[in-house]
Amino acid sequence: MEKMTGIMAGWLIMSATEAKKDYGFVVENGKIVEIVPNEKLLGKEGVIDARDSIVCPTFTNTHTHFYETLAHGATEPNLSLKPLLEDFWWPVVENRQTLETIRISTEYSALESMTSGVTLCNDILEAPFAERGKRLLTEEAVIRKAGMKAVLSLESNERISTENGYENLEENKNFILKMRETGNSDIRGTICTHTTFSCSTPFLMKAAGMARDMDEYIQIHMNEGPDEDKCCVDKYGMTTAELYKKIGFWEGGKAWANQCSCMEPVELNIMGQMGVGISTQPRSNALCNAGIAPVADMLKNGIKVGLGTDNGEGNFYENMRYLVLMQMGKNYSKHALTPLQGFQIATEGGAFGLGYTDVGCLKEGYSADFQILTGNAAIQLTEKNVVAEVFWRKDPKDIKKVYVNGNLICQDGHSVNLDDERIRKDFSECVREFWKGQPYQD
Repeated sequence: MEKMTGIMAGWLIMSATEAKKDYGFVVENGKIVEIVPNEKLLGKEGVIDARDSIVCPTFTNTHTHFYETLAHGATEPNLSLKPLLEDFWWPVVENRQTLETIRISTEYSALESMTSGVTLCNDILEAPFAERGKRLLTEEAVIRKAGMKAVLSLESNERISTENGYENLEENKNFILKMRETGNSDIRGTICTHTTFSCSTPFLMKAAGMARDMDEYIQIHMNEGPDEDKCCVDKYGMTTAELYKKIGFWEGGKAWANQCSCMEPVELNIMGQMGVGISTQPRSNALCNAGIAPVADMLKNGIKVGLGTDNGEGNFYENMRYLVLMQMGKNYSKHALTPLQGFQIATEGGAFGLGYTDVGCLKEGYSADFQILTGNAAIQLTEKNVVAEVFWRKDPKDIKKVYVNGNLICQDGHSVNLDDERIRKDFSECVREFWKGQPYQD
């Protein structure tokens, strides 16, 4: 395959607020080194001709669980988060994960992600009984082969035992060190724990201390619906965010909270002041009876916000639209969250929040992570409306090609590096076997 040295685009979307007609860019060593008019690239060796297309940044999925794709076809009980975890997710799904189910679900999620324009994922694995020391490495091998980027971590808590939780924290630590040794920051680890109802305060403080000692991010699930805040108030006499602040959990400046769909104003104020980023999962939260996150208020408090799916599949364009539409409805205003803000959250906002400062835009110094979309539009495209047109009317079917670091990883809905047919067959067989004889199938 000819080495890619640049691209000519019909429309080049550099960021949510900047687009140029008949512009492209030059790539060296996987980085964008110059933005230039197409005429300067004509006839150059290795330059992709996409003058009939729209070229834009790829997406970042800031919160997902690859293994959750195995819940295909299962009927979840109609419960709030805490009893749903206790009755369904923990015993029926997470406790039964093996290295084989981890590999297969990661492969399937990689396909689903790249074909939806997602090239960077923040995945949290919950598999307390799978083989120690190999869980994250199993995911990493798949993601690296696929040519994608990821933050990978094990959910560490005390729901099995404190010992089990500490073992998971140590595996996170070892994985972080191993990824640092590669000298390549495309795939990273992080310290990850869970909630204030599945972890004691000493455990949470231990996890936070590990992250600070390593100068690494720490991430949690937080307030996915009303259960956690209620538990926290009942047990500690304060909200979840107030407890985290009291125990010094967020000191260090590298923190990421997932969900946050049910928040008190004081909590958003605390998180904004302490620099805690948030991943919102609008579609998943609605499906799980968890409410609608106050994303507009998060932004008003200066919080970095990213967009996640909560599972490894789905139409990310649709998810991006859910994000904006739900905020419009929640706040009775079409200005509560604009399409441009939604696009920014799905691209550079999420990537920056996770510490990838060279991902999410197509500008000099950034990684050449981009998608080539069909250029057809029912309206006359301009610099002022092309991003909104992509936001409202493009879908995975419009993606021609996906690149990471200037390398082609997906073309016409198929992975370049993975065996789509084998993976989809293995996944279907795995799902059938996983649910054989189990409840929740009606």
